[in-house]
Amino acid sequence: MADPRNTIAVNPDNPHPPPHPQGLADPVELDQLEVDEIDDNWDGDSALGGMSQFSSTQSLNSSIYDHVVENGRTYHRFKEGKYLLPNDEGEQRRLDYQHQLYTAVLNGKFFISPVGDRLRNVLDVGTGTGIWAIEVGLDHPGAHVTGIDLSPIQPSYAPPNVTFEICDAEDEWSFRQPFDLVHMRAMVTCFKNPRAVFEEAYRSLAPGGFIELRDPILPFQFRTAPPEGCALQEWGTKLMEAAERSGRDWGVATRYAQMLGDVGFANVTERREAIALSPWVKGSHNKQLSLLLQQDIVNMLEPVSMALFTRVLGWEARRVLEYLEAVKRDVLNTKIHAFSEGVHIYAQKPFR
Repeated sequence: MADPRNTIAVNPDNPHPPPHPQGLADPVELDQLEVDEIDDNWDGDSALGGMSQFSSTQSLNSSIYDHVVENGRTYHRFKEGKYLLPNDEGEQRRLDYQHQLYTAVLNGKFFISPVGDRLRNVLDVGTGTGIWAIEVGLDHPGAHVTGIDLSPIQPSYAPPNVTFEICDAEDEWSFRQPFDLVHMRAMVTCFKNPRAVFEEAYRSLAPGGFIELRDPILPFQFRTAPPEGCALQEWGTKLMEAAERSGRDWGVATRYAQMLGDVGFANVTERREAIALSPWVKGSHNKQLSLLLQQDIVNMLEPVSMALFTRVLGWEARRVLEYLEAVKRDVLNTKIHAFSEGVHIYAQKPFR
């Protein structure tokens, strides 16, 4: 397993040949995520290569199932209350935008598991709008991709090799075919018992198949000490407290590798990816990634906070929105050197 303190600050000018699958950047130590003495008005105007051009919200059939309306947002009706983020059009746009960020970090790739030419059946757990499943289906026309989610927010059209099912990944899986790849992304807010989900994935994989996970380590961290009374730091503490009180550990991503090994997976390979929350970081490409992440965080603050803060902490919705304005200002402040560290892991089911 890789050194768990390795991180990736993506650098297109790295002169070393990439040793990782599909040409990823060389990992660097976290202390190489350097603060840049920058103009607060810096703006990246060059495009990132390899970004997705597909938007899964272009043709959305929103009437498949009813939804729950709460504080102006809609939530899933199936197993109501199990997932704490909304599923409305605003959230769907955010998820599709987040897909652009994830794809940019991987230089246009959709996964890093060394599956090779064995890719025939793929499962995307927590598929959301289905954008990852659709793009993988288009990229691998010989494979069949199944996307599952609690919310019926996938498009009414899809390639013939892509299907969607509404189900709960924390229930026992009953798929007929074994999978060559089980993909999970941004699942840290979803499961009360991720190990049980990994056990179902192990059971449902073909021998030699891979599981791939990608999740942020919450709360966000700081490269230099944040200012006194930093709203962003306080918000992270409150968010983790509320999640814990709801029975969820949103810091669990750091233990994924151990869980996978305990379940029986082999060749567990872990990488860390560090991206600044604003363009305080050195390097043009890193600045561009930070702007992508910053926009995602700004769009994410309200949907990730509202249900937890109102249902668990007992706040009024207006108080939540007012509080998040201060958090947003900190996210946009280049003098606050916050960053998001992510875990990216793949592991293989032994052939025997």
